[in-house]
Amino acid sequence: MMKKTIARYLRIIAIILIIITLAFATVGCSFAPGSTLYDPDYIEQIVNPDRSLFYGETITIAMLNPHGVPHHAIRYMAANPGVTINLISFDDYWQRQPEPDWGEVRMEIGTQLMAGTAPTLIESFFVDAFDPRQAVFLYDFRKLMDADPSFNEDDWFMNVFHAFEVNDRFYHFPLYVAYQPIVANRSIPGLLEAFAAYSDGITLLQLMQLSYDFLEFHPQYYLEEHFSSACIMRHYSDRFIDVETERVSFDDDFIDLITFADSITSPRFSDNWRAGSLLHFRRMRRQTEEQIKSERYLFHFDVNSWYYYWLDFEEDLHRFSGMTPLTNDRGELLVESVDNFMLNANATPIQKAIAWDFLLFAMQPENYIRSGFGMFASVQSASRSQLESNVSFPMSTFFYYNYRNIRIEAFPWFLGDYDEAMEGVLERMMVFAEMPMRSTRTYPRIIDDIIDENLYLFYAGLLSAEQAAQNIQNQVTLVLMEMSR
Repeated sequence: MMKKTIARYLRIIAIILIIITLAFATVGCSFAPGSTLYDPDYIEQIVNPDRSLFYGETITIAMLNPHGVPHHAIRYMAANPGVTINLISFDDYWQRQPEPDWGEVRMEIGTQLMAGTAPTLIESFFVDAFDPRQAVFLYDFRKLMDADPSFNEDDWFMNVFHAFEVNDRFYHFPLYVAYQPIVANRSIPGLLEAFAAYSDGITLLQLMQLSYDFLEFHPQYYLEEHFSSACIMRHYSDRFIDVETERVSFDDDFIDLITFADSITSPRFSDNWRAGSLLHFRRMRRQTEEQIKSERYLFHFDVNSWYYYWLDFEEDLHRFSGMTPLTNDRGELLVESVDNFMLNANATPIQKAIAWDFLLFAMQPENYIRSGFGMFASVQSASRSQLESNVSFPMSTFFYYNYRNIRIEAFPWFLGDYDEAMEGVLERMMVFAEMPMRSTRTYPRIIDDIIDENLYLFYAGLLSAEQAAQNIQNQVTLVLMEMSR
């Protein structure tokens, strides 16, 4: 009886200590420099762990879609007996009608972060590192990179990590990122030549201006199939919002931009952009589809490409060509995350050690899983050694089907051999891979939601451009005021 009483008091004391810890964490004190989380010995336990301590330990990974992570988890557990990796997937939410309530899941995980009970690794879809109220509960991967003697920056595309920096901290560990090459319509006289002036990268505003110059003489065309006013905030947000200085400026320039964007938005445009992903999984299997596009649009955002334009060595065979990166004003390639994970700062040192070891394990070429994302040329890994692996499997698959006529011919116009294709694609891909990069979103998700909702109402004709701008100005200003308290 006495033992039960003592145990009960110990539990009460433990709960009180947890509450006190959370109180300090909420105001940002628990992760300040000088605390145990920044102690060199603490980091040393993570990057140089006694691997015998892994035995009997469990980490949990929360993810939106499984993709290749289950494969990595199975292989990792086989290579590290005694380690358990529990996967939490929310596939069932996709089936909910009329639509999944991801806000409910995000709130649940946010509450777990504050309580110290969140999963060890959390996909970025559920956590917002750009929101300082959540960032305090996330661990800075830079600390591990700098301390780990086996982590050589030369082995990685560090620009991929820099793309998601938040106040010089790496809360994001992206297994893959996606970007949008742009190709121009060759059937429009002079367009490809004018487009060539931006071969090192073109901003969205430059693309809109170039389109304006040609639409005057080709009024039956639109800029691009998936282009709308929403693209402005995805690719040009820095002009209107600066979270650090709390500057919000949805002024006349913004009104003019979305008004012009609306005038060149295709009536066939769908609101897929509201899902927040560049990957529409649209593939042009036949040249007839490309012909239809060439009769409607000046440009094509090659969101997945399936190597269609990466094999574009004989450009006369295509109606679209001149592959060019989409950048911001600083010349940074605009990217979005795919399978992007964050580390729970409240995980134990051993759990952090396993999570770090697991992520590095997943990035090795021998463990590379050829998931659906691996089939897209415009999806890149942060690991340099994975780059060729990302290309070799889909390329060999396509050539296998092409030469043996088992399926519809993938590239009947390409007359080179496999080695020529690999060399050409890798050369083109490296140009993109070495570019400085920046995430298309650099501010808290709640601001994204405000902008998306108002621009959707504007596109639907339920708000004027002035009303949408005023709504966004007021609502974003209020959110930033609340965050600064």
